Amino acid sequence: MTTGPDQAPALRLDGLTVAYDAAPVVWDIQVEVHAGRVTGVVGPNGAGKTTILQAALGLQPALAGRVQFFGRPISEVRDRVGFVPQRRSVDWDFPTTVLDVVMMGTYGRLGWFRRPGPKQRAEAMEALDFVEMADFAGRQISALSGGQQQRVFLARAFVQRCDLLLMDEPFAGVDAKTERTIVRLLRQWASEGKALLVVHHDLATVPEYFDDVLLLNRRLIAAGSVTSTFTAENLERAYGGAVRTGAPRG
Repeated sequence: MTTGPDQAPALRLDGLTVAYDAAPVVWDIQVEVHAGRVTGVVGPNGAGKTTILQAALGLQPALAGRVQFFGRPISEVRDRVGFVPQRRSVDWDFPTTVLDVVMMGTYGRLGWFRRPGPKQRAEAMEALDFVEMADFAGRQISALSGGQQQRVFLARAFVQRCDLLLMDEPFAGVDAKTERTIVRLLRQWASEGKALLVVHHDLATVPEYFDDVLLLNRRLIAAGSVTSTFTAENLERAYGGAVRTGAPRG
């Protein structure tokens, strides 16, 4: 039986290789990300975790390999794919309100020539309420704390209604309330059949937060369910030595 595009993985990286100034950063990455699963990307600093997200989205040119979203190139399904970048990579001094930032998440569904209206405003307010930021709708985004800014980004992703969401270090530098909100959203989205790919650095929380994990150190060390993949042996291969996480030995 032929497998149609809609039965394809949400994301497939087939031999993805990326280089900066002719020096390979990641190479020959073979990965599939599936619907209804929260997948963590874990590895030491400089392992290429952010790079594979950027290359998959076309934000960083690939030297070799193929990237498919739902069996198609990103240009054909861009409205089904969302991205939450690292908070530190964003210019938070840009003069805009919290509500305006969230409403930007509706642009992909509206198209170039339609402006957001009352319906989109209501969707944005609903999303802000879900992340407990509705009271801040009129605030300038630059006036918020780091955790509050991250929750606004989550609300923007919420209104995108995408089928695959890529998130780069969403837990970095946030408060406990925001961390709980992120976990709650990840679980809700996965239960709705969405696919989540999340760059993460805290090894201690991997078993709690993720269904699957990709262990990366320029090459793919291991990939699969957390139960089978997040082992002491694989972590030692990824980090080049013993790592304290409580991960089981195979």
